[in-house]
Amino acid sequence: MFKLLFLPFRLAIGFLKLSGVKGSLLLLLGVGIGLLIAPQKGERLRAQLLAKLADARAGAAGVPADQDLSL
Repeated sequence: MFKLLFLPFRLAIGFLKLSGVKGSLLLLLGVGIGLLIAPQKGERLRAQLLAKLADARAGAAGVPADQDLSL
């Protein structure tokens, strides 16, 4: 049980050893900037991506984009 609780810490330490302090700081900086400039919430982004994917599939199948694809 304790091994499972300490697994995230062991992974973090392993990452620090592998990438070094500079690499870790750059990763944290990139994640922080990404969170600050994220254009929208995840739910909205996923819905938008699914709509674009459905449009692309409809276009590839030769179905006009204005037709409903629901089953």
